[in-house]
Amino acid sequence: MQVSLIISPGKAIVEYQIPMTEFSSQEYLRYTRHIQLSSIGVNGQSKLNNSHVLIVGCGGLGAPVSLYLAAAGVGSITLIDGDVVELSNLQRQITFSEDDIGKSKAQCTQQRLQRLNSDIHITAINESLSTDNAEAFIQSADLVLDCTDNFATRYLINDICKLNNTAWIYASVYQSSGQCALFTPDQSCFRCLFPNPHQDALDCNSAGVLGVLPGLLGTLQATEALKVLAGITPAISNTLLMVETDDMHFQKIALQQDKKCFCCNNKSFTFNPLSTHYQMQCTTDETPMHSIAAADFKEWSKRDDVLLIDVRDKNENKAFNLGGEHIPLHRLSSSTAASLTTITHNKTIILYCQSGVRSQQACQLLREHNINAFSVVGGIAQIIRY
Repeated sequence: MQVSLIISPGKAIVEYQIPMTEFSSQEYLRYTRHIQLSSIGVNGQSKLNNSHVLIVGCGGLGAPVSLYLAAAGVGSITLIDGDVVELSNLQRQITFSEDDIGKSKAQCTQQRLQRLNSDIHITAINESLSTDNAEAFIQSADLVLDCTDNFATRYLINDICKLNNTAWIYASVYQSSGQCALFTPDQSCFRCLFPNPHQDALDCNSAGVLGVLPGLLGTLQATEALKVLAGITPAISNTLLMVETDDMHFQKIALQQDKKCFCCNNKSFTFNPLSTHYQMQCTTDETPMHSIAAADFKEWSKRDDVLLIDVRDKNENKAFNLGGEHIPLHRLSSSTAASLTTITHNKTIILYCQSGVRSQQACQLLREHNINAFSVVGGIAQIIRY
């Protein structure tokens, strides 16, 4: 912008150039601490402002990831999550409050982030990442952050990111342990680390999790995301970071491409929406066989010909239970199941746990011994709603 300034009447006109600045005054004040860092500076902050990230999952991991990326000025953030906020989420999912219970996680997170930084663009998608929408969402992103809790979605993210040369950051938590890794297109992928899904993997509903652990792992994800987007060398590229909070032990393991990985070493690799790897192992629209609805639990529990069995762990049962016998799943071996036949006396066994996963496993075991057993769909989390 050129401005003419007359110094005094009759004298020459003095012209000077007002310099154009990279940021507005408000942006400069907001991001000063980043701009002062030699590793980020003006150039790095500009890259953040012009970046687009896809955050898959707005729960325990997605909360710190989304908060820190929004605060850092990542210009465009897409949030995708089909769940609603539940009371049990508040122990670790710090973007939500009691007022958000029953509302869309994606939309609540969007509102929280927009209050934090009104200068960035935030899109909320109130649905789960699936084979129908994953390609479109991932293709438009500079970086993908996996903040989910299941292998099916991670395989989906991995494969589409690989095909589109898009980097993504994985994290997972289990009780007091966590993992984190950055996968880039030219290095090893998630399938090199986990060639096949873990059939017996438990989620937070079944295994529990230390409330601050997702915050720690999500913050690590956000840290590496800012490095990638700002052009700083990341610390966990092609590396698995393992965290044990019991003794605060951190360990980094270098990853290598698996020569048998059909994703990394198959030139004809394409995205197959029908792959069973993209199908959720424990979630289905169909009611599991040999199960009863949570809404019917109270009616069943009053019957004299019914025996209730809680298959959760000791501490869970002690904290809260719905009555009946207590036989943890890990103790429900074939011998235990066989011995139950002597005490059932033609009774119907109703099994329950926290979310219905463990009780379904127990139900299958008992039925192998011809015991008339049923699992409560959704477990205690659903039963207490009625």
